[in-house]
Amino acid sequence: MNRDDDAKRIEQLEAELAHQRRLNATLQDQLSKVLDQVARLLEADKKKSRKKGRKRTSRAAGRGASGEPPKPPDRSEDDDPPGPKGTPRRGPLPEDLPREVERHELDPDSAECCAAPLLEVLDPLVQERRDFVKAHVRVHRLELHRARCLCCGAVHTADTPPVAMPNGSMTAALIAYVVYGKCALFLPLARLIEDLARKGLSIPKATMSNVMRHAADLLTPVVDRIVAALFASDLLHLDGTGIDALEPGQAGKHRGQVAVCCNDRLTAYIYSPDKAGRHLAEFLGVGRPDGYRGRLVADAANNMDRLYTDGRIIECGCWYHARHKFEKAVPSSPGAAAEGIAWIGTLFDVDEAAAKAGDTAAERRARRKRDSIPLLRGFYRWMCAMQARFAPDEELYKAIQYCFNHWCALTRFMTDGSIPMTNNLAERELGPIGRGRKAWLFAGSDEGGTWLAKLHTVVRTCTRLAIAPDEYLEWVLPKLSDLPVNRGKGHLATLTPMAYADRVAATA
Repeated sequence: MNRDDDAKRIEQLEAELAHQRRLNATLQDQLSKVLDQVARLLEADKKKSRKKGRKRTSRAAGRGASGEPPKPPDRSEDDDPPGPKGTPRRGPLPEDLPREVERHELDPDSAECCAAPLLEVLDPLVQERRDFVKAHVRVHRLELHRARCLCCGAVHTADTPPVAMPNGSMTAALIAYVVYGKCALFLPLARLIEDLARKGLSIPKATMSNVMRHAADLLTPVVDRIVAALFASDLLHLDGTGIDALEPGQAGKHRGQVAVCCNDRLTAYIYSPDKAGRHLAEFLGVGRPDGYRGRLVADAANNMDRLYTDGRIIECGCWYHARHKFEKAVPSSPGAAAEGIAWIGTLFDVDEAAAKAGDTAAERRARRKRDSIPLLRGFYRWMCAMQARFAPDEELYKAIQYCFNHWCALTRFMTDGSIPMTNNLAERELGPIGRGRKAWLFAGSDEGGTWLAKLHTVVRTCTRLAIAPDEYLEWVLPKLSDLPVNRGKGHLATLTPMAYADRVAATA
């Protein structure tokens, strides 16, 4: 018994020592930042005093009684001088870019040299500069040859090739440009209309909206394939953000939600008219035999509680959300909140060391068991002792209670080295929605939010697979338009962004 008690005591002391080291490092970092700020303020004050002194000193007084000229001002704050003349300041231009050669011949008569100069032809002096080729709009004209039978008079017409909009006047390239501008460049449709008008093409806004809806309808089977590939993974990330949606025919708007479901390769967006949890449960198939089974990294939002009711989805918590709770408590309880942040920081240090060492999932799990378990135990004992000092309405009490309520989910990363400690991947994948929301402000309707989520799914997945979204859309839209005719041939799997990425990699 004594040996066991000694071992537990040693483990507790090691955890407290690691925590104290982390806390000391945090305090030293804050002290160095304060000292740097003081030094910058003193240097700025010296500059101001030197400028005032030069303004008050006249040119005659500057020479002094001895008649010597004044010394030049101190230039210690100036930037470093550039390198030797001729040193390139940028790397070479990419070799894969097309080159347009413009040659300028030398006129022998203009060579001011001898009376009758003898010139030896040398290699040309090459200067390369970046150039931009302006986009333009053109008319794509199809001529279908026809022939009449001399016997019966029947007219035969050549087959029409697959087009993105059989009953429309826009090619797949123009539709891809509009979708790419909306979902990748985050431009409102009104700005895209203005850009096309400057190029000589006038398109009504209603037509642009119909084009986006038509593209979303065509891409629906592709989106279904992306979601199916996501559900085949045993680890997913989930998060959501609000988005305003108008109500056609009525004044005002309501708050919808765009959720993102992603893994390390694919991304899918889901729009819902509100933040009710039933929409996410329906998307993940909770309670259905074909629903998702696996681990889900998410925050502790209330609308996600019903995702874990049947036990097929295992909740994995996010430590960045837990740390954010302690950061909110810094103004009211700076010392105790800093200790909590330091404790959580020690856990991140373990994973950072694993990342630097290039650990596999099994090696990371072993490292976590060796280094993180003592830290978690120490952090739990610290929270138990600290929470009693604060009232339930204080921020630090709430931060500690958040960790207690979700302790099982927060410590799930200890069971498998492939489970991340944070939900940062989903946070990053929500970035396109946030940046687009600043530009186009709202969705035109709930239906518009649905097709916007589908288009974002395809565009973002292409970006993550390192393929050009506009090129993929221009390639796939005509094939999807002809899909109902060939649906029985089972070639839809070859039209997904994943298959297109493999096709591009094979031809590279």
